[in-house]
Amino acid sequence: MKVLLFLFLLISICLPISTVQAQADTYKNVYSEPAWKERDAWQKPNDIIRKMDIDKNSLVADVGCHEGYMTFKLADVAKTVYAVDVDDTKLVKLEAHKPLNVKAIKGDYDDPNLPGNLDAVLILDTYHEMKDHNEILKNIFVALRKGGRLVICEPIASSRRDLPRFEQEKKHEIAMKYVVEDLQRAGFSISEKTDPFVDREKIKGDKMWIIVAVKL
Repeated sequence: MKVLLFLFLLISICLPISTVQAQADTYKNVYSEPAWKERDAWQKPNDIIRKMDIDKNSLVADVGCHEGYMTFKLADVAKTVYAVDVDDTKLVKLEAHKPLNVKAIKGDYDDPNLPGNLDAVLILDTYHEMKDHNEILKNIFVALRKGGRLVICEPIASSRRDLPRFEQEKKHEIAMKYVVEDLQRAGFSISEKTDPFVDREKIKGDKMWIIVAVKL
């Protein structure tokens, strides 16, 4: 009887641990370089680049570049990549091994400080952090050439899709509908919307959508 009781208690203790381990780790770091290879399996970086519609003559920007996951991939395709972040520590890591066609830019919270005549701008898993999003979009609109594209890809958990914007942003995510409204208010034309675009529920507990906006 004591043996059975011990086994029962052991199972009771271990079961919640197993259940937690089976769930997505919402705090998992997918941004630093050691995680990039695993990220390649679900982020669809080549699809993102195709939606930017760029080539070897293109001038592009990666706004919210972190340590350079997409920056370095864009550098293999475009003529020049402007890697923007407000965090100096991230730019220091990027500078350590960036290609010659990548130019690091310290952004402000309301302005990415981009040069003009850009062919495309990417904001990947960063827009939800931008409190001054209207100013950011206004400055990106000015930086893009006519016909230039802004591609935004962001996460949202299924259980929080209908919550107010501020509640979503507290969880570091945002629903597509709010960003569409922002883009239209900034003067962009929406050429493509895909939701969901990336299913990362097993990694971060959410799915990512993607928008392609054009400066007409």
